[in-house]
Amino acid sequence: MSLHEIGPGVGLAGERGRAVVVIPLYGAHDLFARCLHSVLAHTPEDVAILVADDASPDPASLALARELDAKGALRHDVHWLRQPENQGFVGNCNTAFAVTAPADVVLVNSDVVVAEGWFDGLRDAAHSDSTIATATALTNHGTIVSVPYRNRPRPMLPQDRTLDELAATVRERSLRLRPRLPVAIGHCVYVRRAALDLVGPFDLAFAPGYGEEVDFSQRCLLAGLQHVAADDVLVLHQGGASFSSDGERNPIQDEHEQLVAARYPYYHRAVAEVSEDRSSTLARALAIANQAVRGRRVTVDARSLGPFLTGTQIHTLELIGALARTGEVRVRAVVPDDLGDYAREALDALPRVERLSVTDVEDGVEPDEVVHRPWQINDPGDLPLLGKLGDRLVVTHQDLIAYRNPAYHADARAWLKYRATTAEALAWASVVVFFSQHAADDALAEDLLPPSRARTVLLGVDHQLVRLDPEPQRPAGVPDDLDARPYLLCLGTDFRHKNRPFALRFLAALRERHGWQGRLVLAGPTVAHGSSAGEEAEILAADPELARHVVHLAAVSEAEKAWLYGNATAVVYPTTYEGFGLVPFEVADAGVPCLFARQASIPEVLPGATAALVPWDAAASADACIDVLEDPERAKALVAEVREAAARLTWDATAAGLLEAYDDAVRLPARDVAKHEGNELGVDARYWALRERIGGTGMSLVDPDEPLLDEPAQRALAALARRPQTRGVLLRALHAVHRVGDRAGDAAAARTQRDDEDEL
Repeated sequence: MSLHEIGPGVGLAGERGRAVVVIPLYGAHDLFARCLHSVLAHTPEDVAILVADDASPDPASLALARELDAKGALRHDVHWLRQPENQGFVGNCNTAFAVTAPADVVLVNSDVVVAEGWFDGLRDAAHSDSTIATATALTNHGTIVSVPYRNRPRPMLPQDRTLDELAATVRERSLRLRPRLPVAIGHCVYVRRAALDLVGPFDLAFAPGYGEEVDFSQRCLLAGLQHVAADDVLVLHQGGASFSSDGERNPIQDEHEQLVAARYPYYHRAVAEVSEDRSSTLARALAIANQAVRGRRVTVDARSLGPFLTGTQIHTLELIGALARTGEVRVRAVVPDDLGDYAREALDALPRVERLSVTDVEDGVEPDEVVHRPWQINDPGDLPLLGKLGDRLVVTHQDLIAYRNPAYHADARAWLKYRATTAEALAWASVVVFFSQHAADDALAEDLLPPSRARTVLLGVDHQLVRLDPEPQRPAGVPDDLDARPYLLCLGTDFRHKNRPFALRFLAALRERHGWQGRLVLAGPTVAHGSSAGEEAEILAADPELARHVVHLAAVSEAEKAWLYGNATAVVYPTTYEGFGLVPFEVADAGVPCLFARQASIPEVLPGATAALVPWDAAASADACIDVLEDPERAKALVAEVREAAARLTWDATAAGLLEAYDDAVRLPARDVAKHEGNELGVDARYWALRERIGGTGMSLVDPDEPLLDEPAQRALAALARRPQTRGVLLRALHAVHRVGDRAGDAAAARTQRDDEDEL
């Protein structure tokens, strides 16, 4: 192989179906030297190389080629075509197109550096469909194919790895989606000969340069051809250096932009649409390449980290800490204005985790590839904010108990709104994470998402960021002799599925069947909707003797909970439904046995032998559990089994599972709802905001389903309220009528009460 210096009229005897690499050259020798070295190093040896020298003023470039030839260092046929005088980029490329016919042409700007696999990647993309005219490489400086900052060309790639390493990672992770483009980008582009034969070479109207590839691309598109990105090829482009030495915008560029707009009025809008589309194949391909180049980046919605610490807050903090410990993802957290002291202290220990306020988000931030909401979405107004934080949404959905149970909502309308919000959120999410396979199967049974979008990531129980080991404190209201004899503890809210009435029947069975002399402590707040308090009261009213052995406590602090655990004989956990079930692990950590049933998700994380309750037979459960309550060795063995199971549930394992989920979110196609309804997010949020501002009374007047006022009455009231001279009179009259109505209602109520008393 050797150097061949040729003139403009000499052909290369190219072969159809093969390709020639063409490097247009004018000045900038240092850049050309890097370009040529990379092309020689990473291009198959049977591929010819043509340097299209446009009368370059620097003789060093040709001298370099001659030196390499003299040393026998050339493994390719290198052809050097020097123009007698400068033709400009357009004329120079057209000459190259002519002399390489009938071969395909790969144009490589002289300020581009290529890496291993670049040629094969471009060729495979260009020939992946017979209608493809061009294939463009990804690069740091390539308008709509720029990585790792989409639509923001940068002069260099990140410097923490070499180009060869970055390109190899892009090639390894690419899905080879070959996303369609509205235009070929000229820094490094494979041009098929069939396209040149169909529409001709570059138009000299765009000489000396700028816009020629746009015009060529549009002629191809209008003739039925396509352009693609070779999303497995990354090259370095020191943008603009081959056209401008001072980096200033060339005035002729504006003229040619106007010419493009005149010829193709749709073009600039089409490019804008493609560049802004966050749900397209191009967006997906670029996101994958972005991750390959700059690493994973995720924003965690941590707005739950308010003043009070509950399970959701612990989960959120431990998740952030575990992700940060991997060193494989840059973590950003959105925190509330009233960030709790416990959360501030924990986040201070994670200096590499960036914090954002809601104000920061509203002012505008760069979205990451992924935003993770680590608890379920209850407000549709959250979706627009999450959309600002990441291109792909990952939602952790704990369980579907509130989705299925109407009793947990104020009324039917609130329940249906919650169901609609859940369905909308899961429809938007690229990936939905569940704490257990049972919870995932539950959502799949409701057809809330396809199986390909569901991921099960078990929680960690080895809390490292939030250590809940306060000094035990005796709760207020506890009988003086509570710790003088055994007691069972049932801790938590009184939601119906927590099954506190069973705990009462269980205590009764223990006393009746085994003479157990202990008590039951029910500790936890009463919920507004779906409480079992009424059923509990009925059981205790029917059995006054049982009631004497039941202690009620309100919500307890962590210190008070530690005291209750430390003095309890066992914790009874008769839940009928849990997305995961942390209580047995928390209790075992305190050295106390936990009595639960093989229910919902619990069998996934705990061995069957540890489930002592028989659902939901109080007598059988009492028989099965009495040994645990009376035999310390049996209690210790049960605790040991739970602790052994806990050893497998680490937050580091949770983080590893989440990283896989984040990768899947980026690699999977955007959800259909995100593709077609992206513009409706803001509308939806504004709707709910306005509805809240109108309030319940206002909505009762204009509700489209059951309006109290018809359309003419609404218009009349609005007209009167708008006029200053009538507004005051109208409002005073309405207030007066309202007061009269209140008095009339009170009188009617009093008459009704007297009538009821007479009947009794």
